[in-house]
Formats: sequence, C-alpha cells, structure tokens
Amino acid sequence: MQQTLAFLLTSAAAAVSACTIPGGPALSNNITEPFALKLQNASNPDVHNHFLNIWDWGGGDQHLFVSPSGNSTNELQLIDGVITLSSAFWNPPRRAVINGEYEPLDNTTKMFMTERGDPRAVWDVVYGCNPDTDALQVELKFKSRGTEELGGLMGVRPFNGMYDFRWKGPGTSVNDPNRPWTHVTLVVVHNATFT
Repeated sequence: MQQTLAFLLTSAAAAVSACTIPGGPALSNNITEPFALKLQNASNPDVHNHFLNIWDWGGGDQHLFVSPSGNSTNELQLIDGVITLSSAFWNPPRRAVINGEYEPLDNTTKMFMTERGDPRAVWDVVYGCNPDTDALQVELKFKSRGTEELGGLMGVRPFNGMYDFRWKGPGTSVNDPNRPWTHVTLVVVHNATFT
C-alpha cells in the first residue's frame, strides 16, 4: 500500500511540475540563427545531454557522431526543415540526409551531412520539456526521409567505440542486441558551451 501511495504521489508531482507547452501556430521550420543540437534520452547516460558532433569523412561528407567523438559545432541551421551546416561557414552547404549503410538487423539507415542530393532528413520544430529541469525547450521532431517515407525516429547506435546517427523507419521494433539503437530527442541550443 505504501509503495502504491508513493507511486501515486510521485506521478501526481510529475504531472503538476510538467512545463507548459505554448499553444498557437506551429513553429517555423526555418532556424537561421546558428545552433548546436543536444541529445536527450535519460535511459542512456552515454548519450544523454551530449551533442551532435561532425567528422570529416572524406569526399566533402560530414558524418555525425555523439560527443565527445568528432568535432563540436554551433554552425547548424534549419532550412525548410533540413539540418544544414551553415553556408556562412560551409561552401557549398552540407545538408542532413538519410541514405547510408542500411542495416537489416535493426532496420536503420545512417544520417550524415553531404552536398549531394540524397534523400534529406526533414524535421518539424516543436516545443518540449527538458526531462532533467522541466524547462521549456525547442526540439526537432522527425518528419520524413525526403518524400519517400513519412515518420520514423532518429536515434544513435554504437559504432567502433562511438555512437553514430541512425534513422529507424515507422512501424518497426526489431533491434540488434549487439548494437542497441537508442531513440534520442534533438534539442536546439544557441551559443552552446562544450565541455
């Protein structure tokens, strides 16, 4: 009985303390002020509150890894829903695409940055609540892989001692126990400080 009461009180406190999501029109899918992306998933401390980093992989492509792997960046913009390495710093700009290294064991496909015309990763901008502080925050919610497929989730998966970014299509629950995929929330952070 005491455990049930404690659970109910904890649940009630969490419900009361949840941040308030503003109503009104949808947020713009353009963010022109450069930003970084912080990852959140409290169930995996290896990625929770780490950042999306970039790594020059050759041929002009930038591969995406979870910090501390790769190089930190505050140079991202969202242009028509597509994560873009700012043209102020990159010429031509690199855009996030989903088109690499499909893996049938967990039904995931790699997201990376390129200047080529691969299917782009398209996002909506939404409000959310920080799971640690309950503060209101701006998040990117996955929308589509180009025009081919709608929905799905973005996550990360172990790769050679690091974590890389992998898209999982909608309606699938298959997972590779040797390389477990973790869904992440991407949070827009302006003027991020990297440690």
